[in-house]
Amino acid sequence: MAHHPPSPRPRKSSPAVLIGAVGALSLTIAGCSSNDTVTAYCVDRDSRNSDGSYRTVDEDRCDDNGATAGGGGGGYHYYYGGSRSGQRVSGGTVTRPSGVTIVTERGTTISRGGAGGRGGSGGG
Repeated sequence: MAHHPPSPRPRKSSPAVLIGAVGALSLTIAGCSSNDTVTAYCVDRDSRNSDGSYRTVDEDRCDDNGATAGGGGGGYHYYYGGSRSGQRVSGGTVTRPSGVTIVTERGTTISRGGAGGRGGSGGG
């Protein structure tokens, strides 16, 4: 009798591996779609550090057009994108982006991207 090696068994994935793969795919998809939404942080215009970060303030101090709500020489404005660490935000821009949905930290949409979106011409 000839001895034949056992045929390889089909590999079975555990439920944990499957769930992990689905989770990774979900994060990838969510990460791709997050490029269409930018967070707006209300910041103190005069708080810019040498590292480019700004101190965040209550968003009631900024209006929905991104214009200064503080008046005078100081004031407040939106800072778009970046990341927050404590009371400071950095890595973004003070220039209002176009073609994206802009949402404040509280979740208020202040601008929708695409045709027909509300523009950002600040009136003060």
